[in-house]
Amino acid sequence: MVETINDRVQTIIDTQFDGNKSAFAKAVGLSVAGMSSYLGKQRRSKFSVDMVTKIVTTLNVDARWLLTGESATSKVHTEGDYSPASDSGDVSVIVSDAVLAERVRLLEQIIREKDERIKEYKERIEELKHK
Repeated sequence: MVETINDRVQTIIDTQFDGNKSAFAKAVGLSVAGMSSYLGKQRRSKFSVDMVTKIVTTLNVDARWLLTGESATSKVHTEGDYSPASDSGDVSVIVSDAVLAERVRLLEQIIREKDERIKEYKERIEELKHK
């Protein structure tokens, strides 16, 4: 079976969000209902360019891998003597402070929401104990 972009997004959800589709949807600004059109068994819509861009920039995902399944570190054929990497030998991606700050903000928001859920569950447990 050929792996699709939808499968790779599911991999991101499983690895970065412990399988929590809602947390992923919130992180990339997508409604939970919208997620079902991409990852549901019935309809597997293709991701828009805007959504792919949001996933790549927000979650620091390798765009080449997301789109094709190939790693960005795969060998790339270059013609001639010049390669952009030959100047410094460094081809690492530099993530801007703004992107990192946004990621931190999103992670803090997820933590706050989880803390709130834990608090609600504890209160509910206490209510059930006293019944």
